[in-house]
Amino acid sequence: MPKPILAVLCVVFCCALASAESDSVVPKQDAGGPREPYWHLFLDNHMTARTTGFRRVVRHPRPRGIVLKADKAWEGIGIAPLYVGKRKDGRYEMYYRAHWPLQRGKRPPRFDHPQYTSLVAYAVSQDGVHWEKPHLKLVDGPAEIDRTIWPPYPMTKGKTNLNNLLDFGYPRDLALHGNVRDPEKRIAMPMNHGAPSNVSFATEPPDILNDPDWKSKFVNSGGYKPSNYNALEYWDDIHNEWVALRQAPNHPPTRVGGRYASPDLQNWSLEHFLYPDADDSTDPRYFHEVYGVMGVHMEGIVFGFAYWFIGDETHPSTEDRGLIGTNTGRGTMEVRVVTSRDGGCTWDRTVSREAWIPHGTEQDSYDRQVRLDCPPLRMGDEDWFYCTASNQDHLGFRRNYRDRVGAAQGALYVQKHNRYVSLTAGNRPQILITKPIKVTGSTLQLNVDAGRGEVKVGVGIDQPIKHPNGGWKFKAMLPHYMVMDRWGNTHLEDGFQIGDCQPVHVDSIEHDVKWKQADLKSLLGKTVRLYIVVHDADLYGFRFK
Repeated sequence: MPKPILAVLCVVFCCALASAESDSVVPKQDAGGPREPYWHLFLDNHMTARTTGFRRVVRHPRPRGIVLKADKAWEGIGIAPLYVGKRKDGRYEMYYRAHWPLQRGKRPPRFDHPQYTSLVAYAVSQDGVHWEKPHLKLVDGPAEIDRTIWPPYPMTKGKTNLNNLLDFGYPRDLALHGNVRDPEKRIAMPMNHGAPSNVSFATEPPDILNDPDWKSKFVNSGGYKPSNYNALEYWDDIHNEWVALRQAPNHPPTRVGGRYASPDLQNWSLEHFLYPDADDSTDPRYFHEVYGVMGVHMEGIVFGFAYWFIGDETHPSTEDRGLIGTNTGRGTMEVRVVTSRDGGCTWDRTVSREAWIPHGTEQDSYDRQVRLDCPPLRMGDEDWFYCTASNQDHLGFRRNYRDRVGAAQGALYVQKHNRYVSLTAGNRPQILITKPIKVTGSTLQLNVDAGRGEVKVGVGIDQPIKHPNGGWKFKAMLPHYMVMDRWGNTHLEDGFQIGDCQPVHVDSIEHDVKWKQADLKSLLGKTVRLYIVVHDADLYGFRFK
């Protein structure tokens, strides 16, 4: 075979191989079973055309305190929950990052903590609250802590493999939190520790306790993710690319959340950021930054759980980044919720002007800093959030505390499912009118707390309403938010008037709305507006099912 032809064939073969590898990382979104219908939540105004008299209330999850303590030699600086899921044997499992200090040089830094390293560790629990750390014997770790070397730092001595440390990364359930329908790519996991980390896929999480051959069930994608801090987070089917969120490098010039994206897990871009804007605090004593962000794809949108850093400008550091940036070492951290409907390229900040999970107010509060890197665990009608909570300001150590070294630990926060934000009406009925929406199910469900009040729903279809004076030279289309005009005309359908609705008096995350005579099946496929009347109750969302 002539050499030119052979060269061409080699090029064609390599291109085909590259194309095959690229295709292998794209999830088959037409695979898998039926998807649970999405909820329309009121974190933004995406489905709201008109409201009267509501307060939008950020609902703070209930703190359950520290549930995973940093009590091992390899956890001297702290721990950070990364993934919690349910095992086949009914127990729960947690992957978390464990940090411990390294001794470099003859003395510790004067104004900072010693250098440190970390590995992913593993714990199991019967109830999601009380955790055990099994001896996996996979890798050597520190054997004990010695506070006499560089007091008060928890320096380490010796080595042992009697620990729960792992020499690989941690999983992410992309079916639950990553917008992936392909069963073959349900679980994404890096098989090596470090950055950049390769990405492998499997149909189920690994059973590292009982299955010594679990790695053979993962298929290496041939690609990688650019950071070892966050797992691969979701598939953006708007732009057809994988996305991972975290802090952007080199702080341009302040800390911001960055969107890392790749269509093939080979070529990555960092083009979109989350950062404070003109409506955030301008108090000269405090400098706001987005320390990082964890993304979860749920209910058809991206939830960004931003760790919001509030730098204490009364204690600035010596480094100056210029007029725009600052380098405030000391400060608190809290979690705020942002949302995106375009895959994380732009962010809606309707409810992020205040903390969703606030930080503690005392200098030694266990939650002086709070960040969320772990997707929620569904427990009945609740969502459980495992956060990293630190009992000191950022860069505390010797810089801010003379004799105390804090530690990050695993804290639990609990809220009813999907109850991030409510539209709350007081003791006077208020109405919410949605934008046009197609009826895609035979049942309308509400996430609502009407235990002390009442909610009713009407359904209408936009149409011209004739003026009783037939002498008009034109037809009038009255505003779509007209429930009823002064002559008794309305957009609401027969049988679906507000008075036809059976009153809702319950506290439920998925209450079925019913009308006295009409059946929603008669409106299937039609484009309607919902007219939701709320009296002394909290409305969180709705969906058709």
